[in-house]
Amino acid sequence: MQKLVFILFILTVFKTFCQEVDSLKVIEIPESYSNRIGEPLSVKKDSLYIFRTPDIYLVNKKSFLAFKNVYQSTLDQDKMTKEIIEKYTQTLRRNIDLERRLTINFTKSDSLDKIVYQKTQTTLVNAQKALDYTVNSLEKATNSLELIERVNRQQRKKTVFEKILIGLAGFGAGVLVGISL
Repeated sequence: MQKLVFILFILTVFKTFCQEVDSLKVIEIPESYSNRIGEPLSVKKDSLYIFRTPDIYLVNKKSFLAFKNVYQSTLDQDKMTKEIIEKYTQTLRRNIDLERRLTINFTKSDSLDKIVYQKTQTTLVNAQKALDYTVNSLEKATNSLELIERVNRQQRKKTVFEKILIGLAGFGAGVLVGISL
């Protein structure tokens, strides 16, 4: 009978223990949980967990909230960094577009400068020809004036000589008339 009571006692203890385990919810954490991204699982009081992952880190609620705040501020800084990069990229694109427009304007300006340069060269060549023509005309005029001056001197000499001859002829005629009378 002792054996029977002992067996009944053991069965009662097992049954009581099994009922306690059954009343608690057993939660199994699979190995894939170690690669999971997102918020961690919340552990409930008086629950049983079976961890199949290689490592588990237990953190209290305050520490978890502190980690979450640090993580959130890092995300906010990442967002701000992304915004700065986007604005810098926009500014860079706008500057590249302005540089392209400026290059086009410089190209147009260069072509206009070339046209103005060619027209200026043509004008200078024409002005040089006009100056050469004026210089030639002035040389011819100077030569003509020198020729006229020579002829004028010769005319004066001739007139003076003629006047002297006429005077001498008149004097000679007066002497002849005076002698003949």
